[in-house]
Amino acid sequence: MLPSLMALAGCDVLDTIPTDRLSAEVYWQTDQDAAYAANAIYQYLEAPGTLLGRDEMSDIATATFETSAEIKVEQSIADRQTDIFLNTWNDMYRGIRRCNDYMANVGKITPADAAAVSRYTAEVRALRCYFYSRLASYFGDVPLVTTPIGIGESKALTRTPVSQIYDFIYAEATEAAKYLPSAASAGGRVTKGAAFGILARAMLFAAGNVTGADSRAAYYYEKAKAAADSAIALNVYDLSTPYAGLFTYANESGKEVVFEKQYIRDNFSNAVFNNFGAVSLGTGGPRMSPTLVLLDEYEMQNGKKIAEAGSGYSDMNPYANRDPRLSYTLYYPGATLPNGSAYDSRPGAGADAVEADYRVSKTGLLPKKYINPEDLNLRSNCAINLIIIRYAEILLTAAEARIELNQELPVAQDYINQIRQRADVNMPVITATSQADLRDAVRHERMVELALEGNRFFDIRRWKIAEAACTGPVKGMRYVAEGATEPSLYTFNRSKTFRARDYLWPVPYNEQQLSPELSQNTGW
Repeated sequence: MLPSLMALAGCDVLDTIPTDRLSAEVYWQTDQDAAYAANAIYQYLEAPGTLLGRDEMSDIATATFETSAEIKVEQSIADRQTDIFLNTWNDMYRGIRRCNDYMANVGKITPADAAAVSRYTAEVRALRCYFYSRLASYFGDVPLVTTPIGIGESKALTRTPVSQIYDFIYAEATEAAKYLPSAASAGGRVTKGAAFGILARAMLFAAGNVTGADSRAAYYYEKAKAAADSAIALNVYDLSTPYAGLFTYANESGKEVVFEKQYIRDNFSNAVFNNFGAVSLGTGGPRMSPTLVLLDEYEMQNGKKIAEAGSGYSDMNPYANRDPRLSYTLYYPGATLPNGSAYDSRPGAGADAVEADYRVSKTGLLPKKYINPEDLNLRSNCAINLIIIRYAEILLTAAEARIELNQELPVAQDYINQIRQRADVNMPVITATSQADLRDAVRHERMVELALEGNRFFDIRRWKIAEAACTGPVKGMRYVAEGATEPSLYTFNRSKTFRARDYLWPVPYNEQQLSPELSQNTGW
């Protein structure tokens, strides 16, 4: 766990005159000052509830609680004052503000270990790229602020074209990577691979041209490919960790982890178990309910889709003989919970039964990733680290970029098959060779491999499929009622709606009041 200087509470993000830290004249003197200041920025990375919960607003999950902001987003009834927009904007700019403050002051130090201070500075530059990449993905054009500014300057801010944001990210992440080590000097620190991973993800999203004003798709795919290839070439990551163990304490900071946020019980913990676990385990209720869309995407072990002739699928036993990642990702009726009991969400079955309580899953399905027995009695005091980028995503980015560029397609096929052939997954290799078929393959693989890790929310936007994917009734689990001879499909009274405006979130109302020169996205 990174040591932290202090808990830095932020005020308005565009008020960059800090009042909650030591004076720059007193503080910025030693190498340790730089280390502490860099360490403090890591806390601004998203918490599990935020990062994982983004998939509630995609097609593979829905929000459990009717009063949540995510419900408003997934039903397209949110407005500029909906708190999720302001919270996201503020959270990312708080991180940026700390990065800018570091960059403005680190030069005051006469370092005893110049290489160490250069490394801290490179970490900060990479973190700033991460924050800006998230802002661009949500809002499109956003103010590009790279130095501390005063209140007067903040009121005159305008939005920087997203193309310039991505150019900044590319230049900064590329430069930062030069000074970062391949292996972290301490757990959780940004490495060379993390900088490449941040860059690869940003460039992949940029290629989708969500704003409609930056049509350099081939350019961005080339940059995504190069960044992913650079991470692969480091030869420090692999897929040796069992998929079933990726999100457990036993395999924290393993060979697949490229970038993570670290936690420590009692001092800097998270509430992932309480926020996503079953009600029968004493939680506050799972905030996210996975949907039938995700469930039905998992192939049979023979590699066939469940609706495909000869697949062997049966609605009477819908979870049998499926891609093993299904049982590693979801709790479904009959799955074993961390306390050893059987999860049963069928109507009338008990504490976890659909409709038994407003807190239970609305679909009868639950996320399984990060739900560990070590946290059974410490549900809001969890220490499990949050994986932000893992090697499987890097391989899929390298594959997708090649597919979209229509080059090196056998390499793309190989990367997809490496993931499918992980020891405890062992799905049949894909044999597709055409660009169209490989595009379908990589999109399928991203959906099931990275399910409920927060990526699907962004994927359906950059692929421009969100209107189709997120419009219509939400469906839940497949199950067989006690004593029944026919299968059932659980449905409830909720639909998703996605409109063209929803590809970009609005500039928050409060920010436009504080900075009147900020323009607004179309439709808001």
